[in-house]
Amino acid sequence: MAAVNAFNQALTRIGFNVDTTEAIIDQGFDTMDTLATVDEKDIDAMIKNVRDTRREQGDDAEGAVTFPFLAIKRLKAMRFWATEIVRTGRQLNAGLFHGAEITLAVNRYSTDAIRSEIEKDEDPDKPGELSDLTKWEVFWERWSTYASRLRGAAKCPMTYVFREKGVPDADDFIADYDSHDDYLVAVTVLGGAWYDLDNRRIYDEFKNLVLKGPGWTFIKAFDRFKDGRNAILTLKRQCEGTSAVQTRKASAYAKIASAKYSGQKRNFTFDQYVEVHQAAYNTLADLDEAVPETKKVTDFLAG
Repeated sequence: MAAVNAFNQALTRIGFNVDTTEAIIDQGFDTMDTLATVDEKDIDAMIKNVRDTRREQGDDAEGAVTFPFLAIKRLKAMRFWATEIVRTGRQLNAGLFHGAEITLAVNRYSTDAIRSEIEKDEDPDKPGELSDLTKWEVFWERWSTYASRLRGAAKCPMTYVFREKGVPDADDFIADYDSHDDYLVAVTVLGGAWYDLDNRRIYDEFKNLVLKGPGWTFIKAFDRFKDGRNAILTLKRQCEGTSAVQTRKASAYAKIASAKYSGQKRNFTFDQYVEVHQAAYNTLADLDEAVPETKKVTDFLAG
C-alpha cells in the first residue's frame, strides 16, 4: 500500500489531478516498479483506453479526468527515469522523483528522443577487419569508437557490454564523469533482458570483423551463446598481454630507429617523418612506457 501511495503522490507532483491519478492507478499503473516494466506505447494505450471509456460513459463518467500534455511528458520521463534506475541496479523509490530530479529526467528523456531521431538514419563507419593481430592497437581504437556510437536495449553506448569492471562498486556511482553516457557505461548492470540483447548484438558485430583473421581462433568458443563480452575481452587480453605488450614496445622503438629523413621527397615528407615518431611515442605512452624528452629529441635528430 505504501508503494501505491508513493506512486500516487509522484503522479500528483508531475501534474495530474486526484481524479486522473485514480484513473491511472485503476488501469494497473499503481507503483513505480510497474511503471518500469511498461514501454511508452503502453502509456499511450492506457491514456487512450481511459479516454475511450469515459467517452462511452458520456454524462455518467465520474470525476474530472484530464491528461495535460506536460503531465503526460513528465509521466513518460518518469518511466524513462525508472527504467534507468532498474538497469543500473539501484532501488526504485517514487519519493525521490521530485523537484530538480523531475526536471533532469525530462531533459534526459527529451535528449534521448532527439538523439534517437538523429541516429535513426545514421550508419556509423565500421572498422576494417582484423586481419593481423599486430594491428590490434589501431583496430581497437576504431572498434571502441564504433561501439560507442551504437545504442542498444540499455539506452547507452554499447561499450558498457565489454567494460573491464564487471560489477560496479559504490565509488563508481559517485565518481565524476564527463557525460551521463560515461556514467551509464560504468554502472549499467551486466545482466537482465537489456544486457542479453546487447551482448548478443555486440557479438555479431565483433564476429564479422574477426571471422576471417587470426582472432577468430580465440573467440570461437563463445560463438554458440553469442557471448560478446567474453569474446571481446578474451581477444583483448590476448593482444594486450605481457608478451604482446613487449612486442608492441619493440615495434615502436624499431619504427623510431628506422625512420630516416634525408630531405624532402615526394614519397616521404618531413611531416610524415614527424608522424612516424609521434605515432610510435603515442603507442609507448599507451603502454605506460616512459620516454624522457631528451631521448625523444636525440632520436628525432638522429634520423
